[in-house]
Amino acid sequence: MTLSENSLRVHPPDTLHEVLEYAKDVRGIDFNAYRASTIERRLALRLRKLGMQDLASYYRFLKKDPEEIDALVDALTVTVSHFFRDPFVFEALGNFVFPELINTHKKDPLRIWCAGCARGEEAYSAAILLKEILSRETDSLDILIVATDIDRDALDYAEKAVYRADSLFEAKKGHLDRYFTKEADLFRLKDEIRSMVTFAYHDITTKPPKKGVFSDYHLVLCRNVLIYFNRAAQEHIISNLAGLLQNRGYLVLGEAETLPQQFSGGFGEIIPRTKIFRKGRCGE
Repeated sequence: MTLSENSLRVHPPDTLHEVLEYAKDVRGIDFNAYRASTIERRLALRLRKLGMQDLASYYRFLKKDPEEIDALVDALTVTVSHFFRDPFVFEALGNFVFPELINTHKKDPLRIWCAGCARGEEAYSAAILLKEILSRETDSLDILIVATDIDRDALDYAEKAVYRADSLFEAKKGHLDRYFTKEADLFRLKDEIRSMVTFAYHDITTKPPKKGVFSDYHLVLCRNVLIYFNRAAQEHIISNLAGLLQNRGYLVLGEAETLPQQFSGGFGEIIPRTKIFRKGRCGE
């Protein structure tokens, strides 16, 4: 007998609820906000790997083995990304958004938040583009890039900043030559880019305090994150992000993601199909 996603659905729903509530109590992550189909599929894969046939057995195992909670969190989260994912979006950022932000905020530190940063590829891609633009400017500018995720292993990976070639297939050769050092089959990001990004643990379903590094952002990147949450959670997340974004600041979503209807009046997409939205009522 093999375990499938469908077989999870025949188990009592309270068992699934107990597993997710246990993760919430121990790690403070509310996976109830994720899409049910995503949770069921990934739990099925985890149970198959352990050779277990039902959630009840897994729940007992989870409570007995302190290390399994980390494996569960890893199984339920996503860390897949690569540098300059969706090049058209980064072209828009590099040619329009970043130059506009730099010109507008010359006297203030430029604050950028990459929410759900996985292994750091997106945050570092933004840093590379900003470095390129600033190298052509006569004035200096302080830049704060904060990148957050709930996967601590992914954050550790990001801070090491050593990547395989398959993470860089959309990076331009000039960027590879200038900002990476090749080490055998790996590419190490140079310190001049690594130092531009600060990584921190954060659960995007919770509201960060509006102080310190979590305040008044000029740009928030939250790409390919919302698709893993149900609609109510998406609306909650966007509300939080919008509250931490300066007026006329930018919010960037993933290619398959949409802005909830109740926010459409307060944001406008600056270039069609980029999912780059500017905060401020249409016409402002």
